[in-house]
Amino acid sequence: MSRTSTGRTWVGQISGILVVVALILWFVQMRKAPMRLLERRDCERAYEAARTRADSDSVDARHPITTRAPGDTLTCGALLRRVR
Repeated sequence: MSRTSTGRTWVGQISGILVVVALILWFVQMRKAPMRLLERRDCERAYEAARTRADSDSVDARHPITTRAPGDTLTCGALLRRVR
């Protein structure tokens, strides 16, 4: 094997690894996006159903439909402020 073909082999392998890593990151991001949309819609529907200020306050304190890590404190109120 010549040096040129060895260099091309390394470049090909590194390029392949980068493509695989990019695909994995894209797939992970695409899995999170629909859940965020569902969380936002769940909160929006709860706000639409709220008739009084007390109802809106209880929705503000409510956690969206998905469970998160124990330290995560995202509520519908925080989600609403983040979107605006």
